[in-house]
Amino acid sequence: MSLSCSEKQKISKQPNIILILADDLGYGDVSVLNPEGKIKTPNIDRMAQNGITFTDAHAGSSVSTPTRYGIITGRYSWRSTLKSGVIWGYSKALVAQERTTIAEMMKQQGYHTACIGKWHLGWDWANVDAGTDSVDYTRPVANGPVTHGFDYFFGINGSLDMDPYVYVENDMPTAVPDRWFEGGKDHLWCRAGEQAPDFDFEDALPNFIRRSEKFIEEHKDSSQPFFLYLPLSSPHTPILPTDEFKGVSGLNPYGDFVVMTDHMVGRIIKAVKESGQWDNTIIIFTSDNGCSPGFVDWEFLMSHGHNPSYIYRGAKRDIWEGGHRIPFFVTWGDRYKGKKEESIVCLTDFFATFAQITGYKIADSEAEDSYSFLPVLTGKGRSKRTDIVHLSSEGFLSLREGDWKMIFCAGSGGPAGQAGSKVKAGQPEYQLYNMKNDPAEEHNLYEANHEMAQRMAAKMVKYIEEGRSTPGKPQSDDTEGRWKQLDPVYKLLKVSQ
Repeated sequence: MSLSCSEKQKISKQPNIILILADDLGYGDVSVLNPEGKIKTPNIDRMAQNGITFTDAHAGSSVSTPTRYGIITGRYSWRSTLKSGVIWGYSKALVAQERTTIAEMMKQQGYHTACIGKWHLGWDWANVDAGTDSVDYTRPVANGPVTHGFDYFFGINGSLDMDPYVYVENDMPTAVPDRWFEGGKDHLWCRAGEQAPDFDFEDALPNFIRRSEKFIEEHKDSSQPFFLYLPLSSPHTPILPTDEFKGVSGLNPYGDFVVMTDHMVGRIIKAVKESGQWDNTIIIFTSDNGCSPGFVDWEFLMSHGHNPSYIYRGAKRDIWEGGHRIPFFVTWGDRYKGKKEESIVCLTDFFATFAQITGYKIADSEAEDSYSFLPVLTGKGRSKRTDIVHLSSEGFLSLREGDWKMIFCAGSGGPAGQAGSKVKAGQPEYQLYNMKNDPAEEHNLYEANHEMAQRMAAKMVKYIEEGRSTPGKPQSDDTEGRWKQLDPVYKLLKVSQ
């Protein structure tokens, strides 16, 4: 993964890198991507006008934790012990101690690393083994972001609606809970749980932004480049636009919260410019999965002409495009002017891209599902990625290869009760779509293309059994044997033998 001489000359000074990750922001929620949408996002739109828009970008999963695992490790999450769903606020660390993370790699390459916001990859609360009621908030957490390579961390363990409602700075809780939060409902939905006196739900997002602005300002005169990973808590539930943003979208609280999120992105960009580091800072904005249909009043939005998934089928948790196709923009000073990139990119690709930028050589046991898109950033070509594996919330897989997408289940792959999850009698067991001709996934071509489906199943099995989808020595996954959602893949392959 070493750089060519020309690429080294192109980026002779190591750039700062800021990775902003929205939480549950749909592809169609960004106005520059959805000409029919009703929510305006001028700051993100300016990133598109001044940067590169990746129009075929995807999260590694249609839910939060698996996507974040892929960002941090450069590896598909279903290779870990988590085969479906997400982890919770008291969950232990998902990332294995021996696994190299993107922060460890960047730190080794001379970067000052920071994570501010929503971690959602677990850590070990003190005394949690004795039960959640026995957690000792006066002692450090273990196996959190600082353990995995971040010089500085401030944030929360899970989503903003997951207890306990306690901030952690580096590895120490900032306060001991002294009250019980009864929980919220509707768009303010939160689980009941312990809450610390310094934890203000409405101020969580502004708090993360203030601390990020301070971090950028503090490093304006440093000769050491920095990597800031900024996973936002919005526009995920609880949907909490502050007073200045209430009603600004003309839609509902979700629309207002998206506008507020866009404003916060603008503040980060402004902070970089005011620090004098604009020309040498890569800023990336993206989302961890599609919009959640649960608490955003989806029907209201649709009735008012706004589709959070744009033209794509499904939403968060689904194997369909609305679950994992995401907004993805990159700026690097004033190098780009509204460039569009149509090649496939996955959020697991940050590891290989940042490795190539910094000259880090990736070992066979690292970033097994990561392809560098640096050639796009330098104008020297495209990523070598030609396919991508998608994961639904219930653990079902699909394989996208070129224009074709093979789904190894009959329905949405989402939880019972979500639209499309219920399989109808007589419905084909598999789905195959031509994404170029049918981006809305309306016409299942599986019955007429069994041979192609079986070929793609064989490729999927290869990726499963070799422990990687990039060139290199085969690796072992974190668990032995298959989980049940792999059965359809092997069944389809067996039919062809």
